[in-house]
Amino acid sequence: MVIKRLTAAIERDDRLEEAGMHADDRVTCWAHQAWAADCADRHVPLTAGRVLAEVLESDRIRYRSAGAATGS
Repeated sequence: MVIKRLTAAIERDDRLEEAGMHADDRVTCWAHQAWAADCADRHVPLTAGRVLAEVLESDRIRYRSAGAATGS
């Protein structure tokens, strides 16, 4: 019964989000297919610092890969 309620809630949230509801207002977690409250600790808030760190890490990896490919 819980799975049926969760499935219905996910479908409801999907429809509402497509209609314009903000993703933060979901009661379900689309990524984990669970109740949002059950996996809230698994989501790290998106911040400018995190985005910058990820971009810098991607650049570092790309730079090292290019250096290895050219033999530098």
